[in-house]
Amino acid sequence: MYKTSVTELLKLLDKPELLNWANKQGLQGIDISKDRSKWLKDGTSIHSQIENFLLKGTPFINKETQFKFVKFMANKEVLGIENKIETEWFTGRYDIKLLIENKEYIVDWKLNHKTLYLENKLQLIGYAMSEKCDGLAIVSVPDLTLMKFSVSNREPYEEILKALAMIYNYKKEIENGKL
Repeated sequence: MYKTSVTELLKLLDKPELLNWANKQGLQGIDISKDRSKWLKDGTSIHSQIENFLLKGTPFINKETQFKFVKFMANKEVLGIENKIETEWFTGRYDIKLLIENKEYIVDWKLNHKTLYLENKLQLIGYAMSEKCDGLAIVSVPDLTLMKFSVSNREPYEEILKALAMIYNYKKEIENGKL
């Protein structure tokens, strides 16, 4: 069985919040197709800036963001950066693992993120299926808001990811004429 990434699996899900957001943008006269590539570029850039700063000491493009980042990281210890994970069903790469208040967190950087969505939880729980941790969190950048969350029963989330992997593989086989 081919193993795709957690990110690819999550693309199979309907995202009604995204549709509502896109509709609001359109009603305001904003063409998101033009801005999408800029947003993707900005997201990739901030990930790279964080990684380069932590690994090489390379300064951020925006000094204020760097100042906020240094302050944010002051009471945290880096346990891993961009580590690959692999389960029986999928692969992935988490952004960072941090020691926060003596607990290990798998953390995902998200650009201007205000809400935790199902997809965020699935992504991080997917990483946690391969990498032990005490908690999961999203950090909204550039404001550096930490959004910790816990799930008392991860099994339904894990089963969703396994089912998505099966759907993904069947879909690819059908598309490739193998079924």
